[in-house]
Amino acid sequence: MLVWSLLSLCLSLKVVMGFNYTVANVTSFSNITDNYNYTNSHTSNDFQYMGVALGGWLLLEPYITPSLFLEFNATSKNVSDIPDDEYHYCEYLGQDEAIKRLSNHWDTFYNESDFEAIKNYGFNMVRIPIGYWAFDMLPEDPYVLGAQEYLDKAIDWAHKYDLKPGWQDKQEYVNLTLLVLQQIYIKYGSQEFSKEYGDTILGIEVLNEPLGPKLDMSKLKSFYNQSYLDARAYQDTNNTIVFHDAFQSAGYWDNFLDSRGKLSGRLQNYNIMIDHHHYEVFSSGQLGVSIAQRITNIKNYSSGLGDESSHPSVVGEWSAALTDCTPWLNSVHYGSRWEGTYPFTNNPIEDKSIGTCANINDWSKWTDQHKRVTQKFIEIQLDQYESNTKGWIFWCYKTETTIEWDFKRLVEFDLFPQPFSNRTYIKNGTDTAPDKSGASQVGMSMVVVAGVMVALIV
Repeated sequence: MLVWSLLSLCLSLKVVMGFNYTVANVTSFSNITDNYNYTNSHTSNDFQYMGVALGGWLLLEPYITPSLFLEFNATSKNVSDIPDDEYHYCEYLGQDEAIKRLSNHWDTFYNESDFEAIKNYGFNMVRIPIGYWAFDMLPEDPYVLGAQEYLDKAIDWAHKYDLKPGWQDKQEYVNLTLLVLQQIYIKYGSQEFSKEYGDTILGIEVLNEPLGPKLDMSKLKSFYNQSYLDARAYQDTNNTIVFHDAFQSAGYWDNFLDSRGKLSGRLQNYNIMIDHHHYEVFSSGQLGVSIAQRITNIKNYSSGLGDESSHPSVVGEWSAALTDCTPWLNSVHYGSRWEGTYPFTNNPIEDKSIGTCANINDWSKWTDQHKRVTQKFIEIQLDQYESNTKGWIFWCYKTETTIEWDFKRLVEFDLFPQPFSNRTYIKNGTDTAPDKSGASQVGMSMVVVAGVMVALIV
């Protein structure tokens, strides 16, 4: 399998709104070392991705591993005692206790046997989120070191099972991001490292999910440009540099770093990929619609990606979720749009909910119709992302309790096709057994919500 090194910096809304990058000492193409092997035959742009993300391992996600966070209110039973992210997790515990608990988590949540199983399921790459603090920290950071060691283990395991790894990174200040990226480029893009792992690291994603509508896009583009130039200056290998689309429409990045026919030699080989994320549960208008409408939405969305001209693209995150019911998905202290609970008390209809979330993770309570529409939703995404892009990366491989976000459980319950091409309902973009009902068809009590679904990538 291929491991795609996604140094994606997972910025929170608060951090993104504080984006304050200024261009200084920008490397120029003329400064890129002539030793850069731009003719390297290894390029992930020729690679068709069938990947899965290892969420919640080297970067904590409360909804993926709630047991780590529930320990905080084991005595008080007060939800306000539960931290909502890794920053507060470490801050509450202190360095000694945090490293003790996290080391145990890193040791046990993923190991070599998982990588072997991932390969056997048919995946050819993994996406590995990791915090910037695994490489460098701000003076006031409460984080603990140690995750980088496990990233190195993951690269070894991925190499052994012919998987390509990717990693992600979360940070607070963009200048620190560039320094961390330089460390990554130097370590994982060196000639020595490339001799053994050059065909394992597919590429590096420099920033995960910057919220473009809230940013000065000219500054974001300057940051992207600098990170790309640094990659070519510091690395000896020609892996792909991946840019998240910043929630811009399909085609927005077509002219960015597009050298087609304009430059020659080493300046011509950009080897850039655009990363798109697509979920259909993070706005009230996306919930409560029929599976027929969801199929249409996925086809329209994917068609737009297929029309992108200058850079290949990948759908780097997607899931089977038809609801936002998974506990803590929106935040430890948030409810859901599906139930209309805090802070979504006015969505989608004043004082009403779409339905109950009570049984979302109880497989015995799923109706046959709920199972069927979930399987169709998975199959249409596989079908369309494979047809219109360089592939897909499912979020995520396993969780402690969820179904909609857990590949292993979806396979166990015969919802995710094995092999991936063994599809029951969707053939060449068409639902061969359309459902008659026009409602959301998720098997929990609900009211039908009128409205137009608007696809949202997050």
